[in-house]
Amino acid sequence: DRIAGSTKVSHIWVKTVYEYQILLIAAAYYLFLVAMAVGPFYSMIDESLVKLSEQLPETLMALAGGGDMSTPEGYYSLEHFSLMAPFILMMVTITVGAKALAGEESKGMMGLLLANPISRSRVVYEKMAAMIILTMILGIATFGGTVLGSLLGGLDMSFGNIAAISLLVSLLGLAFGTLALSLSAAIGQVGIAVFGSFGSALIFYLLDVFLPLNNQLAPYAKWSPFYYYSDSDPLINGMQWSHGAVLAAITVILGILSVVLFQRRDLRDTQNG
Repeated sequence: DRIAGSTKVSHIWVKTVYEYQILLIAAAYYLFLVAMAVGPFYSMIDESLVKLSEQLPETLMALAGGGDMSTPEGYYSLEHFSLMAPFILMMVTITVGAKALAGEESKGMMGLLLANPISRSRVVYEKMAAMIILTMILGIATFGGTVLGSLLGGLDMSFGNIAAISLLVSLLGLAFGTLALSLSAAIGQVGIAVFGSFGSALIFYLLDVFLPLNNQLAPYAKWSPFYYYSDSDPLINGMQWSHGAVLAAITVILGILSVVLFQRRDLRDTQNG
């Protein structure tokens, strides 16, 4: 009855994970399948296509996520890890973060939940725990699909480097997921939390893409979370732990901020408008 959504609140994170099981399965299946398919496709690329990609404008290649199609790692970065994997991860984490508090509030369930002997901070922390669990599963699906794709395509990519980029993309997803959580805690409206988080992700992505094209503006790219995800080329160079620490710190700071904002805000009475 806890999973079904009764007023018992022993395991809020269990109920939250259960609520998103369909989204989780769909996202994990897609991440695994696409990552697996990229490997065999790489072995079928015509050399003329690789040469054509080298002649494309730098701005266009940067917008597509960069990557050198002449190497398996570069091709994987271009086809999967530049846009697709981060977008799928953020789709899940932002959805969970935005609805974690504001969703319960809009359905009139938050008051019922808090009528139990449970603190607001615990609600936030358990919602975050559910987000982390969902993200870990998606990260594992990404890792497994990429490893299998490398084996099927005979690409001989480093499993350690694959683990590095899978971890970093998971941390990137969590960073924007907790941004959605903090907006949800501060404002209490799902739409604002979703569009605010995705809009921020788009702006930060464009900053990370275009600022490095100008030598004077390049240092400012470090203000973008995407810089700490992809700048070190983890598929080639392995894990840059300082970059992972920055993304983890963003998640922790926004998580704590969510608790503070949620504790200070008056909940909306949806039944009375």
